[in-house]
Amino acid sequence: MADVPMLACTSGSLAGTRIEVPEGGLDIGRSDENDVVLTDEGVSRFHARLLYDNGSLWLQDAGSRNGVFVNGVRVVGHQALKVGDEIKIADCAFMLQWAEPEDDTGVNRRLRRGTGLEGDSEGGEKKRWWWPF
Repeated sequence: MADVPMLACTSGSLAGTRIEVPEGGLDIGRSDENDVVLTDEGVSRFHARLLYDNGSLWLQDAGSRNGVFVNGVRVVGHQALKVGDEIKIADCAFMLQWAEPEDDTGVNRRLRRGTGLEGDSEGGEKKRWWWPF
């Protein structure tokens, strides 16, 4: 399985939810027409877009009134994202992570925080991982 970006919601109406970002990206907002529907106060009907194409991930404010923030800074237009970035929309906060791919035995491998190395929890083989842009 290839590396796939994932949003882990850390606060707000979707707290505890993990959302895989498919090729093509996601629309985020209050309207049911979005891929990710946020019911928090202060979310616009069409608030933001995650654009994922050719290994690059971008965040775009879709004309929201209250804005979208990456690592505490308001996004003007669009901004490139990297693993570890925090995205804040109203009361919802998301952390951008890699999905936990399954190895050949069906066991999930976990990222070791702060090392940039990937391996199983028993200290098996390690390899470098890179954000694909």
